[in-house]
Amino acid sequence: MDFSKPDNARKINRLRLLSELRKGSVSKAEISRRLGINKVSIGEMAKELIDEGFIAEGEKDFSSPGRPGRLLSIAGNSGRVFSFSVSEKAVSVSVSDMLGMVLRFERYPRSGDIAENLKRAIERMSGDARIYGSAVVAPDDFDTSLLPSPVIRISRAEAEAMSEINRSGEMDRMLFLSWSDTIDAAFAENGTLRHLPDFAHIKAQRDGSCSCGGKGCLEAAISGNVLMQKAGVSSIKDLVRNNSYEHVLMEAMKPLAAALSEAVQALSAESVMLTGELSQLSDNIFSYLSELLHSVLPPYRKELPLYRSHSGESAQREGAAIMALDAFFYRSLLLEKLDAIESLSSALQI
Repeated sequence: MDFSKPDNARKINRLRLLSELRKGSVSKAEISRRLGINKVSIGEMAKELIDEGFIAEGEKDFSSPGRPGRLLSIAGNSGRVFSFSVSEKAVSVSVSDMLGMVLRFERYPRSGDIAENLKRAIERMSGDARIYGSAVVAPDDFDTSLLPSPVIRISRAEAEAMSEINRSGEMDRMLFLSWSDTIDAAFAENGTLRHLPDFAHIKAQRDGSCSCGGKGCLEAAISGNVLMQKAGVSSIKDLVRNNSYEHVLMEAMKPLAAALSEAVQALSAESVMLTGELSQLSDNIFSYLSELLHSVLPPYRKELPLYRSHSGESAQREGAAIMALDAFFYRSLLLEKLDAIESLSSALQI
């Protein structure tokens, strides 16, 4: 795309305007100041977007001197994105508005007619709204042609981390451990999430055969599937909520602390957050994990913060919706690349 052409430049400025409004309601004057675009151009683009139904005018803004203008905001109902999560036992479907708010959520067993169930759910949830795309957390062999296109494949850890970041703001240099039936991880650095698929295979104990063919992997030591088998239960909720199985979780803390310590030092992580179903540990077990982790970290890392998920069970679908919006509506990656190019160009001109 040639960004020197007026039409292309205008498309990019429209995306920048939408991205600013995504952060919250704001006046045209304030958007003009933030983006460095004159008020006339902002007004013209805002009118176009209002006419197209993407943004809406609200109450007057009296925070600035002069004639008050009306606050602009994203029209949440102007479209939808879908999120899908596929596990060994079930398929979850959710639909969200243009601000990433989950509007409806359904779950189906994989034992039934998945194609027919998905088709009906998508039709029921879509209504008359425009669908911009889907984000899916699923095995590589899952057929994404069943889903509203375009489709972006993401990891469970990335989706859960994105939900936490969206709720709490920027979490730079945070290691996210997604702990559920399997192990997954992601790392936030400089505003970017990096998937860490090999984290599950950090050596955490001497034995224990892993699906990767190795032995002693973290996956083989503390994954939800392994812990459920040890406890003799069929769901992670039973494992977490029933105090009778606390000893099983306690045994998992040593290999988990060892793996986290190794990853924290390798990545120079400044904090750690547990997400996924098993992040909802009892306070007693969580405190034990924190003590173990701090005992195996070097002395200068003893104060490393360890957190649990704030989003809980909704993290994966919330984060997936945000990533679908980033990819197909707000085009966040494109804007980031353009900003990087502009910064480089400015630096070269100095």
